[in-house]
Amino acid sequence: MRSISKLKINVKQDFQEWMEKTTTSRWTPRPRIICNDGFSMSVQGGEFTYSNPRQFGSNFTEMEIGFPSEYEELISSYSESNEYTETVYPYVPVSLIIQVIEKHGGIKKD
Repeated sequence: MRSISKLKINVKQDFQEWMEKTTTSRWTPRPRIICNDGFSMSVQGGEFTYSNPRQFGSNFTEMEIGFPSEYEELISSYSESNEYTETVYPYVPVSLIIQVIEKHGGIKKD
């Protein structure tokens, strides 16, 4: 079984790889992140999203989360509404997005 520190390193690396792989066009949204426990969320960054910087690419410090599959306490303070699965979460730090992915067992691989 992987240790916690190894999981954190792998999740950060997996997230960076996912970012690079899904940065295809400024007009095409990235696919949802699906975690190993079934939790999923949209994670977007670019000129038309709540991200920093607001430009096409993959080097963000903050990104927009949208429509998570279930309530997630780690990001609840960023929610635009009390309908936690039916809203967006603007300017969420990438480090917090990685924590959410870690909590849910990492990014599910095909």
